[in-house]
Amino acid sequence: MTSGRQGPRRSPGDGRAPRRPGGGGRGVPAPRGHRLDLHRVSGASLRAVAAGEAGPADLALLRAGQRSHLLLVLRALLDRADDLPGPQRRGGPSARSVWGVLTAAEERDAGAVDAVLDDPSVRAWAVRLLRRVGGGSGAAPGAAAPLWADLGQFRALAAAAALRAGTEVSLRVPAYRGLVWVPGAGVAGPVSGRRWSEAEFHVAGGGAVVRGECAEVRLPGARALAEPAAGWRPLVALCGPRDVPREPCADPHSAAAGPGGPGRGDGGPGEGLRLDAVTPYRDFDVSPRAPLRLGERRTRLWRERLRGACALLARESPPDAAALGALVRVLVPRPFPASPGGLVPSASSPEAFGAVALSLPYDEPQTAAVLVHETRHQELTALMSLVPLVRGPEAGAAEAGERLYYAPWRGDPRPARGVLHGVYAFAGVARFWRAHRDAAEGAGARRADFEFAVFREQVGEAVAALAEGGDLTEAGRLFVEEVAAPLERWRKEEVPAEPARLAAHYCAVRRALWRWRHLAVGEAFVARLAGDWAAGRPAPPLPAPVLAPSEEAHRSPAFGTLARLSLSAPATFTRRLRRAGAEGDAAAAAECAAVAGDAEAAARWYGVRVAADPWDAEAWIGAALVRRRGSAAAALLLDRPETVFAVHRAVVAAGARPADPPEIAGWLAGGARA
Repeated sequence: MTSGRQGPRRSPGDGRAPRRPGGGGRGVPAPRGHRLDLHRVSGASLRAVAAGEAGPADLALLRAGQRSHLLLVLRALLDRADDLPGPQRRGGPSARSVWGVLTAAEERDAGAVDAVLDDPSVRAWAVRLLRRVGGGSGAAPGAAAPLWADLGQFRALAAAAALRAGTEVSLRVPAYRGLVWVPGAGVAGPVSGRRWSEAEFHVAGGGAVVRGECAEVRLPGARALAEPAAGWRPLVALCGPRDVPREPCADPHSAAAGPGGPGRGDGGPGEGLRLDAVTPYRDFDVSPRAPLRLGERRTRLWRERLRGACALLARESPPDAAALGALVRVLVPRPFPASPGGLVPSASSPEAFGAVALSLPYDEPQTAAVLVHETRHQELTALMSLVPLVRGPEAGAAEAGERLYYAPWRGDPRPARGVLHGVYAFAGVARFWRAHRDAAEGAGARRADFEFAVFREQVGEAVAALAEGGDLTEAGRLFVEEVAAPLERWRKEEVPAEPARLAAHYCAVRRALWRWRHLAVGEAFVARLAGDWAAGRPAPPLPAPVLAPSEEAHRSPAFGTLARLSLSAPATFTRRLRRAGAEGDAAAAAECAAVAGDAEAAARWYGVRVAADPWDAEAWIGAALVRRRGSAAAALLLDRPETVFAVHRAVVAAGARPADPPEIAGWLAGGARA
């Protein structure tokens, strides 16, 4: 199959630095009127990516498609930048002149420009700036940087490339809070005390000097850019050649990766990973962003976790290690600690391909799992830019009239595109935990069993919904079929009783709470049911509910966090259980007792909750799960909570015979059977 997306004038898998049209350069976006090559994805490659078995050539193709997108964005910026009013450019050199600096740097050392453009923050800056200037307006709503400063980062790209290539140049570049961004390397300064200012970036003699209003910083040559120095904060290398094994997964961008693969060395997984806590465009939501200060201890912890996780992936899941090494270049730390019972907050963005934002994981398996998860998002983002897998809107957010689905790992309804991303990411996570549970011992094995059981069930639910929804293209259906291929085999694999119980409870409570929040039954039918209840008539057959997404903020159920804590750190969980009971914290005590398997204590604490708040749907659902799961009433309350609670409210509002949700559910169960 062939994508309809255009690439650079090079073979797929190349995508070197931009050159001016007509200059004969290798990586130039072609001039207008010239035919551009297409990146072609074969059926075999599509299946390999879907199965999580992408080979070196497949990964090189995905990355080349993203490089082509960046080159086209840069070309579009070049076309627009010189047409803006002079004040917006602050009198600096024209964009075409700056492009010439990039061209000269590439002629001297193409790898130098590759190193600059490989920085995910460059893509983030370029895409946002193109969106800002694309409408012909000199300003963008909510833009945090003045337009002259955003445009001036073009000169920062050129200066960084010149520094790496060793070409002499002097350029005026923006400084944010006195710091000058050196794309692909780090930040220099402070050289000014103002929020926005300009600095002189002079490259000569194998190094550079950055001069601002109140200070200057001397930068080393390209070979020493990874080392911190006075006034210089580089990106932090997380793994070196000796930290990760090489043999299990060769770098798909080495010469052996196929024609045109951008060189990234021949190291093992994660060898090129860097920690970016400094660049102003690293944040997916807010830019520019001031640097985050990481102490030596925190940096050491990041290195230890990442090195251990990369080695673990190389041993237990070589295809995931290969994809990580090929597609992820930068980790952006988030200042939130991860607990042994919590999932790691993490995120990726199509605008910053190659970057993953995450909190410091608690241990190596947790680190490996989140890296697999986010690498899968990178793979699918790159693939979907080449092959349409979902019909309709390209955006990840729902649009008017777009079909929404239950995504078991989310609290809100999601469009098909978002569900597909979740299916692919969590299928990879399930496969990782499945492999890890054979190698882990003790608490680690119990945690792996739980995660595997949870994600195989959730992925199965979402796959079934996508298959029935009709929103997938032919390629999308093929892709999902390949992702789902191992699920039937996984379902037959035995999971020990305790992790299996916790996983089933967790999936059931998430499903029930989602239905309660986002599904509804017609008001007229609810009124009829309330009337039938008051009159003592049997319940009629129940209609299918309709989606009515709630916009109210909601929190994830505590059960999952506590279940993970009980498996990973049982002593810590036991202390929390005892503290909740001693303090009379009904919400915490009920969830802790449910996790511990003490149905009587859990039911008692849930009773305390509903006595305090009869409308506490979470408490009623929790009680049904721990004490009355085998009854028809409990089953219907869990399967149709939106109907049960709607009728309960209507009965109370009508002043009919008092009843609680389980009684209503028992009565409705007859209608459900009919």
